[in-house]
Amino acid sequence: MKNLTVLGCGDAFSSGGQFNTSFLVEDSASSFLIDCGATTLFRLQQMDYPVDRIDRIFISHFHGDHYGGLPFLIIHYAFQAKEEAQLTICGPKGLEQKVRNLQDAMYPETSSLFDELKVNFIEYNSNWMSVGDVDIKAFPVKHSPPSIPHGFRLKWNDKILSFSGDTEWTDSLVDLADNSELFIMECNNFSSDTPGHLSHAKIVEMKPRLKTKKIVLSHQGSEALSEDHFEFDRLKDGDRIPLW
Repeated sequence: MKNLTVLGCGDAFSSGGQFNTSFLVEDSASSFLIDCGATTLFRLQQMDYPVDRIDRIFISHFHGDHYGGLPFLIIHYAFQAKEEAQLTICGPKGLEQKVRNLQDAMYPETSSLFDELKVNFIEYNSNWMSVGDVDIKAFPVKHSPPSIPHGFRLKWNDKILSFSGDTEWTDSLVDLADNSELFIMECNNFSSDTPGHLSHAKIVEMKPRLKTKKIVLSHQGSEALSEDHFEFDRLKDGDRIPLW
């Protein structure tokens, strides 16, 4: 059985006390992260999860609530890992330099740990790419342009798990949803659209175009959290979802 555990599904402000975005996806043989917000290692330690099992991290964009947890994971791998990890980090263009700069900003002169750990960096392109037993295809979405925002489709055992990343409406979401088992969509707002983010109202409006078996909502801000009447399931920290 493959499962997804919500380590965090909050927005940049931790609205409602939720942790930063990060999802743990695993089965008995494989373990990887979708996004790695600043609170990711804290959540893994709370769960007493064997962090060393995680060997791939897929980053949607360069905002701290989505990739700011990487420095903490790196020092864990370097100084506390029980076994040598073969870590691959995947993300948008400029990934390696962005991650190294972040590492040195958080823990000065520690970016050399990436070399010692032999971390593999893979940048997204417009094609399917194989990363271990998972294939990924990334799509540019509409969020803060300097963060180089992407959503992506993960193919695992010929089934698709899709993630919107942070975005306002874009037709890329139609491509991301196509024939997926589960589509994790950001829903920062309830009724009002704001630049770079989706609302529940917009997702309901566009639902007929989204050909997925199930939509679940993440990254909810204070407006969305204050509402009760949603057409889709809303994720919360700690949820564990069977995939297939």
